[in-house]
Amino acid sequence: MNNKLIFIGGGNMAQAMLSKLVNSNSEIIVIQKNIEKLNKLKQEYPSIHFAPTLDFSTTADTLIILAVKPQDAQNACLDIAHLITNSTVISVMTGISTSTLNTWLNNNKIARVMPNTPASIGLGVSGIYFTPNINNSQKEVIKNIFNYIGKTYIFTEEDSINKITATAGSAPAYLFYFIESMIESTINIGFSKDEAIEMVLQVLKGSLGLIENNPQLSLQQLRSNITSKKGTTEQAINIFEKYNLKKIVDEAENAAYHRAQEISKLYQ
Repeated sequence: MNNKLIFIGGGNMAQAMLSKLVNSNSEIIVIQKNIEKLNKLKQEYPSIHFAPTLDFSTTADTLIILAVKPQDAQNACLDIAHLITNSTVISVMTGISTSTLNTWLNNNKIARVMPNTPASIGLGVSGIYFTPNINNSQKEVIKNIFNYIGKTYIFTEEDSINKITATAGSAPAYLFYFIESMIESTINIGFSKDEAIEMVLQVLKGSLGLIENNPQLSLQQLRSNITSKKGTTEQAINIFEKYNLKKIVDEAENAAYHRAQEISKLYQ
């Protein structure tokens, strides 16, 4: 890649992307108002240019990546609107619609993207929605950027970005929560913290390896292979079913999806 990228904001999502993109051939500038955060980022990414404000007009081949918190988005957009009228804008913010961004920026060339934090190691999942004003060559450039940090999924309906926020954007936190619970349970039955962490992480790696190395087997079959009648695993699965784990997961994902929709309505 050989692109010019300007990040507006240097928070968690921006840093997840920067961790991988710093190794690309892209020219990267990060605008970070908080001087303390700016100085920390400078130390971590010495090859990237950082500044507290955007103080120049951008060109048509520059991509502006909006990566601030939703509550800071309007002020951030209004501050830069007059400088980025010719550029294509990529929003990686939760919930804020392209129509709202168009109003704030007076710019209708917007891609709304939801990546997730595994992007930092090139294993991200990103959903992308393009407004009609982005041409095919610009779409390819944007897709290539997000392909560099993981897998991409292109959507023709903007609400799909709210859905993938729940399914992929927030999902690593769900898994981390479950892993935390497994580690705590392992400690509770008598193992040390270090032993519990090592064992649970190895189990996860091995389980993922089984999935990846046996594409012909469904998850249900892999589970059945371990679950003997009246055995230990069956007892554990019975507890998950007793408390309806699948329903809990479904309700959790829907709660995240509806919150993304609510955020969109807050900023209409």
